[in-house]
Amino acid sequence: MPKWIITAHTFDPPPAMHTVSNVDGSEEDALKELHVILNTYNPDIKKVTRREIFRYSERQHLVRIHGNRNIVEYVIQLGELMTDPE
Repeated sequence: MPKWIITAHTFDPPPAMHTVSNVDGSEEDALKELHVILNTYNPDIKKVTRREIFRYSERQHLVRIHGNRNIVEYVIQLGELMTDPE
């Protein structure tokens, strides 16, 4: 069974990467989890006034979250565990 990881990267000081979710299942299961996270991830802003999602690829997005006083951006990515790295 494939293993997947969903990470969120922020570039605001200090830059950081966080593991948001681990998924054991098909690519379809992992993509469903990714889309839930794209629409709900928000560790920093108390009151969201707007959320923008920019798609770079099926597995990589930029989420811009607007609050009353600030804007935070996250690159959210889905990665598959390689079983046979070459």
